[in-house]
Amino acid sequence: MALRFIPALAVGCVALIAAAISRRFGGGSRAQTFAAVCAGFTGVLLGEGHLLSTAVFDYALWSLGLWILVRILDGDDPGLWLLLGVVVGVGLQNKHTVAFFAAAILLALVSTRRRALLRTWHPWTGVLIAFVIALPNLVWQRANGWPQLEMAEALRARSDGLIAYLAVQPALLSITLAVPAFAGLWWLARADSARSWRPVAIVYAIVFIAFGISGGKAYYVAPMNTVLLAAGAVWFEGLSRKGRISMAWAAGIGILVGALIALPLLPITRAGGLDATGELGETVGWPELVDQIVAVERMIPADQRAGTVIFTGSYGEAGAVDVLGAAAGLPPAASGHNNYWLWGPPMQHGPVIGVGHVEESLRAICPRLTEVGTVSNPYEVENEELGQPLWLCIEPSGQLADIWGQVRHYN
Repeated sequence: MALRFIPALAVGCVALIAAAISRRFGGGSRAQTFAAVCAGFTGVLLGEGHLLSTAVFDYALWSLGLWILVRILDGDDPGLWLLLGVVVGVGLQNKHTVAFFAAAILLALVSTRRRALLRTWHPWTGVLIAFVIALPNLVWQRANGWPQLEMAEALRARSDGLIAYLAVQPALLSITLAVPAFAGLWWLARADSARSWRPVAIVYAIVFIAFGISGGKAYYVAPMNTVLLAAGAVWFEGLSRKGRISMAWAAGIGILVGALIALPLLPITRAGGLDATGELGETVGWPELVDQIVAVERMIPADQRAGTVIFTGSYGEAGAVDVLGAAAGLPPAASGHNNYWLWGPPMQHGPVIGVGHVEESLRAICPRLTEVGTVSNPYEVENEELGQPLWLCIEPSGQLADIWGQVRHYN
């Protein structure tokens, strides 16, 4: 409950921010309510908002940055640039994708008549603040060989391509909410008042194109939906009574379908078939995985178990061992995946239990490597662990430390 409460607060903040932005756009109570409901219940935000991960905070920080940008465009205190710098800096400590957002803001202003906003010291001080806050992260990246660049390349290599990137966007908006989002984008692009909102539309276009051509994941651009739905709510408020009722029903249907896909509302046996994001399936089967590892450990002679090493192919499997395995007497896990590799090889030396895609690595130190089982879960919910092999090497000829430089994989 505690782990889910914090991201739920972030989702609530996104809903409130959407209402506040809609009010800045001239929306009344209907528009503000519609904006809050739509922004808070998009499928992608529901999927992110019940899990403690970087994605939900990235969404909230982008939304907060957009609200500040709208206020700056609306003529508020230019000191808000400093606050925007803080938001971007904190966002960079969370996910580096915020850099695209910051760059898009500067490019959007330069390309429009609102470039005058950049002629004061405020925005550039904001840039400096963001840089200073992000500096420890950059220093760490440099000291460790810029692992984020290797991670980005791995993600780009696994991209589904531009067509899939485009096709997924409506799904992130629960399909029907794409209507007010598109209407909001059109409204922002056409705005020609003294406080033109066109830079906001250009920010969206730059971010959308940048992530699309760079192989970014489709949900990277999703935080921009907050401002699109806020503008779309103004369009919604201007519809006839019949039009508003029709759009409200359509939005409600989309929200319901999105909730069934993104949230654990249906029986767990249905999670595999409707798990569009893959996240629901990854919440299933961890205690059973640990139980299976314990069963493998019991195959090791009792006098050799004290030095047992558990080596996993992914940080998820290693995390399950570390969180749930201690109560069963398992040692901490080691893995070459992402930050687990940076934490180094295991301290103990002895028989090795392998979990997942580790065969190639283990054969370098285990002349007698035996596959002793496969990972399963009682619901047969498909996830990344289901069907993965379990390995056992009772008498390794070497140690993981000997090959640690070869087992690293950032992805």
